[in-house]
Amino acid sequence: MRGCVTKRGKTWAFVVEVGKHPVTGKRKQKWSSGYTTKAQAEQELAKMLARLADKENIVEQTNETVANYLENWLVHKKGQIRPGTYATYESNVRVHIVPSIGHLKLHQLNPQQLLHLYQQALEDGLAAQTIKHIHKILHDALETAVKWGLITRNIVKLVKAPKVVRKEMKVWNEQEIDTFLKHFTNPRYRTIVILALATGMRRGEILALKWSDIDWDKKQLAVKRSYVKHYKGHAIQEPKSAAGYRTIALSGQTIKVLRQHRLWQLEDRLSSPNFVNQDYVFSQRNGDIIEPQQFSGSWAYFFRKHTIVPKIRFHDLRHTHASLLLKAGIHPKVVSERLGHSSITITLDRYSHLLPGMQEAAAKAFDTLLVLPTEEGKREML
Repeated sequence: MRGCVTKRGKTWAFVVEVGKHPVTGKRKQKWSSGYTTKAQAEQELAKMLARLADKENIVEQTNETVANYLENWLVHKKGQIRPGTYATYESNVRVHIVPSIGHLKLHQLNPQQLLHLYQQALEDGLAAQTIKHIHKILHDALETAVKWGLITRNIVKLVKAPKVVRKEMKVWNEQEIDTFLKHFTNPRYRTIVILALATGMRRGEILALKWSDIDWDKKQLAVKRSYVKHYKGHAIQEPKSAAGYRTIALSGQTIKVLRQHRLWQLEDRLSSPNFVNQDYVFSQRNGDIIEPQQFSGSWAYFFRKHTIVPKIRFHDLRHTHASLLLKAGIHPKVVSERLGHSSITITLDRYSHLLPGMQEAAAKAFDTLLVLPTEEGKREML
């Protein structure tokens, strides 16, 4: 820790070095001026150095704005999170946070300003789930600012994000699935839907699937990668967790559909002189991977033209797969493994409400397991 005295016009001043900015590396200085004599400035400098020496953990307030700090923080965060997560962080900071509170000094933030940000976002129609994510980003960012010594406390801890009301999960029953598949005839995309229904795979996992991932003899496929949101556009990535790497058993009907799709792809390939084989199960006419927006466009177009089945998201096919298996009595552990959940608890929390008969079945099973005494003291089946 260093300091020096200097003359400014007709008065004296001193400056103290108080470290460097943790991200930019720029020197941080503390100035004090207006002393009439050099001796007075030197005396006050000595007092300042003594105070700083006694408080090694002193936090100097930064003059950075929220916008400038978040820009530096995102650079720091980029190497710690997946590209898709970073893209979501960057988008929320740029679109929702900076326009509202970016001009404020970081150390001047208060709970009321955050509450106003959340309330205004709700009034503008932003989903509560998105606002909750904004709250999480700000909490993470300000927690880092505290560790870096830029602010004294994380005021996000004093504010609660809007409560997120869980939306009712939409799934199709067997009849609705049959009706949809009879009318959704696009040969390039139809098997994508069938595979989602038959395996519970995510869209990105299906699009990144390769023929070499399928074991025809064992009737199973291996999930090894996913086509997910990247810094710009999409990119192939490994699964997020160890549970994401999994082997899924395939039914005989699913194997048959995949074989038929492969024959169709070979025919399509012969009619496409620019086709480059990249081994993707689902590909564009030139062999490239299918972009998510291409499939999403076809999916949305179908529901604009038809009202024969309830409109659901493609991701709801994953929920449909899980609900059908649980309804058929398949053990939740097996369902969890097929979906790639890291814990069976996730599966049970997410899907048990889809089976209203489970409580009744449990009560009925109790009668077959235990005999309780009657009022007369006799033991008989209830």
